[in-house]
This record gives sequence, C-alpha cells and structure tokens, in this order.
Amino acid sequence: MEVAVDWGNLEALPLSLIFDKLVERIDHIYFSVVCKNWYSIAKFNYQNRQVKNNVLPMLMIPKRKARKTRYLYGISTNTTYRFQLPLPHNKRLCGSSHGWVVKMDDIKQGTILTLLNPFKNLVSITLPPLYMPDGYKRVRYYECNVHKVFLSSNPTTRPHDYVVVVSYGMRECLAFIKAGQEFWTYVNVDYYGFTDISFYKGLVYAAGRWNNIVSFDISNSKDSFDHEKVIIPNVLQTWGDDYAHRAYLVESLEGDLLLVRKWMGFPDDDDPDEERNLPSSGTKGFEVYKLELDLQSGNKLIQKIRLDSLGDNVLFLGDNDSVSMSASYFANYLQKDSIYYTDDFYEEDPRPYPNGPFDMKIFNVKDGSFSEHCPFQSWFKRMPPSLWVIPPFQWD
Repeated sequence: MEVAVDWGNLEALPLSLIFDKLVERIDHIYFSVVCKNWYSIAKFNYQNRQVKNNVLPMLMIPKRKARKTRYLYGISTNTTYRFQLPLPHNKRLCGSSHGWVVKMDDIKQGTILTLLNPFKNLVSITLPPLYMPDGYKRVRYYECNVHKVFLSSNPTTRPHDYVVVVSYGMRECLAFIKAGQEFWTYVNVDYYGFTDISFYKGLVYAAGRWNNIVSFDISNSKDSFDHEKVIIPNVLQTWGDDYAHRAYLVESLEGDLLLVRKWMGFPDDDDPDEERNLPSSGTKGFEVYKLELDLQSGNKLIQKIRLDSLGDNVLFLGDNDSVSMSASYFANYLQKDSIYYTDDFYEEDPRPYPNGPFDMKIFNVKDGSFSEHCPFQSWFKRMPPSLWVIPPFQWD
C-alpha cells in the first residue's frame, strides 16, 4: 500500500536535512520556490551565518545556440543547470560582483558601463560615461577596454551607498565613482598596469603585473563638475623587474590580504590543438603571498610572506571579484590548497577567443599540479570567457 507524502507540509527537521544536502546556490533557490513552507525553511537556514557565508561560486557559461541567455554550471555536481540568464551569449562581461555582472558599450561620448542583475529581472544601472583617451583604448577589440569592474557592496541592498572601481584601457589605469555621482574620479595615469582591486579595511588596494601595489581612500570623495578629477594613490610597492601576466588580491578567511601572481605560457600559433596542453600553454602557475600592511596609515607594506599552503582557503579567480571559500566546509567538493580559475587573459592585441576560452583549471599550490573543474566543450570555441558568479537569494 502506497502512502501519499504531503511534501509541501513536511516538518522543519526533514526539510532542513534536505536543504543541508544541497551545495549549489541555485539548488537553494529552486528549493525556496517550491512553496511557502519550503521558502521559510530556506530563509531560516540561510540566516544561519555559516550557510550565508559559505556559498560556492558557480560558472556563468555561454552557449552558442542560446543566443540571448547564459547558463550556470555547478562544480560540485558537474551539472549545467537550465537556469537561463537573460544575457547576450557572445558579449564579454567585464565583472562579476555581489550577484551583478557588468557589460560595456563604446559610444562617441565615452565608454558606457551597465550593471546588470540577471537574478532579479535583469535590473540595470547605467553609469556615466568613462572618459578614455584615444591612445589608451582599443578600437577593434573594444570589449577589452575595461579590464575589470568591482563593486564595494550590493546595489540591491545598498542602492545609495556603493562604489564602482574599474581597471580600464590598454594601460590598465584606475577610476572610481560613487552611487549617484555624475562624474568619475581618475587615478593619475602615471600609475597603471593594475589587474585586480580589493576593498580592504576601509581602503581600496590595487595590484599590478610588475609587483606594483597602491592604495587610496574613497571615503571623502565628493562629486565634482570636473570630469577629469584626478587623485594620487599611496604607493605601497613600486614597479620591479619581476613581471607576472596577472595579479590578484583576495581577502582570506582569516582576514589577511593575499596577493596572487599568475604566469602564462603561449601555444604555437600553427598548432591549435596545443592550446589544450597545460602547462606549456595557458596558465603555467601561481604564487601566493600574504601581505602584512600598516593598517593605521594604509600606505605601507611591511613585508610579503610567500605561502606554500592556503590553509582553509580555496581561491576563485578570473573576471569576477577574487574570493575565498572554506576547504573544510566544502570538504567533499573542493580540493584543498587550490586555486579555481577561469580564462581572463588578453594582451594589447587580443584575439577574440578563436579556440577558447580554454584556460579553466584547478591549480594546486602545494604540488603545482593541474586538474579540471569544468571540462572543455566544443561550444566554448569563439565564445567569450565564462566567469564565476554567486547567485543571490531573493531576500538578499
């Protein structure tokens, strides 16, 4: 005799047990929309700080046949979710932050950045034009004129209290704008080559290819009618001879600021199949350092400590905000001492990913080995790169 189960009215304990088995954020969202009872259980569990602070990033991937949408890929389940995001499949996104992504358009008045929330009916925020001198920007590959965009907080929950910071142009200069302001503030263009930014302890820190690190304070910045307002940053470490193709800044779970440097290898242009062979092509390796800073002044680097282990940290790097997740919390799903990265490399004359983006791997900091987190698919070819996103709950 079959017993009918009233799934909608299950008690809190079995529902919480089911919820605890779900790892991917999108599964949490699916769980919450079943009915009001399941929604309340999801919300209750989410308000637990351990659940709230431990959310696996997912890959936002384009598909050639899905021309107006993108899909999400879960690395814990190795599953492409048919959760279609209303975003163009063939346009590069230059940032992923607090559940928002950023697209850019080049017009006569300047570079236009639009913040998009694909998880909330594609709510959008169009920012004032970003001025970029002709000698600083690409013409053919204009989508690479903005290297990366960062948000200090979520515009959904703090609509009048967020800051946008960008690395822009062929020289990778810096600029920022606060919510509601009409003009950007620019960091002096003599300071350039920055590939990542972090909001840390009340200051903005930026790191570059030549081991250059700067910081600046945005708390006292006011809107100005001067569309070329310029500031001078604090130099923590000046240029050196040790070049890396990418630098990243990540706040660790312990509250330290980590500097990650990446080196690339390049394939023989006559042998496209070689592009799949790492480390001879693509990412060759990473180095990770803990930065000891004088936090009182914010403008002094005391020392850099090379790390041969990430402890409980697992890093996610790419065109997204650089983030760290707990290896112990996700012990069954994440590799310890590892960096999960996506393809975010281009140079002064980038190719529009004719055979990629292929460079998506896991790098083990301890032994230098590589493994996969998302298998390369044939339909990745000639598509823009995937990027890490953290889908927000609707009550965020």
